[in-house]
Amino acid sequence: MELSPLLEAAKQGELQKVKKLIQNGNDLDQTTKSGISPLIMAAQHNHTDIVEFLLTEGADPNMTTSMGGTALNRAAENSNIPMMEKLLDHGANIGDLAIITAAREGNLEAVKLLIAKGADVNAQQRWGQTSLMLAAREGHSMVVKYLLSNGSKVKVRDKNGETALSMAMDNDHMEIVNQLRRAGAQAPAKKNTEVVGDDDDEEDEDITDIDDLLDENELPEDVDFEDD
Repeated sequence: MELSPLLEAAKQGELQKVKKLIQNGNDLDQTTKSGISPLIMAAQHNHTDIVEFLLTEGADPNMTTSMGGTALNRAAENSNIPMMEKLLDHGANIGDLAIITAAREGNLEAVKLLIAKGADVNAQQRWGQTSLMLAAREGHSMVVKYLLSNGSKVKVRDKNGETALSMAMDNDHMEIVNQLRRAGAQAPAKKNTEVVGDDDDEEDEDITDIDDLLDENELPEDVDFEDD
């Protein structure tokens, strides 16, 4: 995809070029067709100086791509704590995907910061997967420990009936299996269901957008939460 000069400069980390383009009247919040703004682009490519400059110039910290991606999600994925703090200081909302992405990548400090700022440890993305599930699946035992100590529910199932425990078992992460069992997890019989939640609080979840195109028996092994 061909990018505008400002988006390309944000991607490449060319701060002086970004400054010049802004001074020449380029829209701070222009986007690609999928909704990627210069701020999101700079955050995705870990250019903290450009993120700081764009925020100072008034860039919207809460712009969202068509797949739900935000600058904060990208910073959390990269475990860029200074960038996360700068975004939060400028009013970035903590959506569900930031903590889920940070947990999936094993970024403990990012997870800690997000929880301290009020992130929901039991947030679920569209396939029903939680921070705990993805940290368990990827073998991030320290993240699992921290999530459990902050109230993560161990009995939640995704839309394919998987739990954090079943994911840890499937990937031979035995330390995490033991952590989860000590927290009360029990290996459930897998079942295909649209019901997402724990045994005490289950609700039907509407399936929209790309979910409508997916067979719930064929969930992807790895979930891309956001646009490339």
